[in-house]
Amino acid sequence: NVTMNEEFFKGHFPGAPVFPGVIQIEAMAQTGGILVLSTVPDPRNYLTLFLKIDNVRFRAQVSPGDTIVFRCDLMEPIRRGIAQMKGVGMVGGKVVVEAEMMAQIIKVKDSEPAA
Repeated sequence: NVTMNEEFFKGHFPGAPVFPGVIQIEAMAQTGGILVLSTVPDPRNYLTLFLKIDNVRFRAQVSPGDTIVFRCDLMEPIRRGIAQMKGVGMVGGKVVVEAEMMAQIIKVKDSEPAA
């Protein structure tokens, strides 16, 4: 949910608030990270590192009061720890942002028993 309470709206843009595209891309990347981590049995032992973002398109303005729903799908099977994804952000079923992303999944520690 996009709310006017966010600090960045003070300067982006005064009197005509627009949800910054860079934050939309970050949210999409976080969604992609969840997708990639869902492919391993012990996700807390892995990190997702983003390598590349291509073909970003902002299709419509996002404003306070909007709800963005992000979806990411693998474009092909993960190979050698590299994931190729397509992501979209939608407001009211309409695509407002889309991008292709590449990420690497790496193991950071051995599996530990659940606390």
